[in-house]
Amino acid sequence: MARCQYPLVSIGACVMLIGVLAASQPGLAQTPAPQTPPPSSAPSPQAVPAPAPQAPPPATQTLSPAQLQKIDGLIADKGRDIAVTPIITDILGLTDGSQTLTCRAFAAAGDSDEIHQIYVLPGGKGYLEAHFYKDKLDVYWTDKDFALLAAVEGIRGQKPAPASFADAQYGFGFETAWWAKYADAH
Repeated sequence: MARCQYPLVSIGACVMLIGVLAASQPGLAQTPAPQTPPPSSAPSPQAVPAPAPQAPPPATQTLSPAQLQKIDGLIADKGRDIAVTPIITDILGLTDGSQTLTCRAFAAAGDSDEIHQIYVLPGGKGYLEAHFYKDKLDVYWTDKDFALLAAVEGIRGQKPAPASFADAQYGFGFETAWWAKYADAH
């Protein structure tokens, strides 16, 4: 049976010596946390963080009844019946599962290979407005007065997802302005 060369007392003494040396060296010993002063009776001002800078939203604009009537005429006269992708209508809550929704739609070319489409939903459910640009897609669901209800956003090759309402309002403001200008020019 092998016997330890150093007795346990000498190991204990070494540990104690290391502890004493560590406590005497600054930075090696732990220092107690500073004590906070007791609260005073006077209220102290709270630091309020500054809000993060954000891009200004586009001016809130709705389509006038005349512009909406003109767009309805374009859809009726120059539009065509289109089956909307079930995944879009399902995310928006217009259909359930793989149900197909067919509506009358009108498309117009925008700047730099952009396409703007507007669909009249059956049953008085309002409109779908779609904006295709770069490799992205934004689809907005509006009521019959063209007020935003919900939106979907997507990137080509990926599954679309619901857009936050704040993001949707921001993008929809630009789309509403685009359709207002288009209706006035045509």
